[in-house]
Amino acid sequence: MFGLGPFEIVAIGAIAVMLYGKRLPEVGRSVGKSIGDLRRQWATLSKDLDIAGHIEGRAAPLERRVVRRDEDAGYGASSTPPRFDPPAAIDG
Repeated sequence: MFGLGPFEIVAIGAIAVMLYGKRLPEVGRSVGKSIGDLRRQWATLSKDLDIAGHIEGRAAPLERRVVRRDEDAGYGASSTPPRFDPPAAIDG
């Protein structure tokens, strides 16, 4: 984990307990929420940049093909969708 050994992790944990004591769960929750918000903002920014690059013609296509399980197993690969014939017009 980040190149830290077990001794370093224990030392960081001990320092955190000494600094925050009973508030440690509160602090951990708030740090976790902050990291989650940062990840969401980063994903949004990355998506916006991908869209902007796509509009300007600098990026790869945004849409990716999703392989369905039946296609992956070889089922239905050669089947065609049902054909729709509209009803005949009634002259009256």
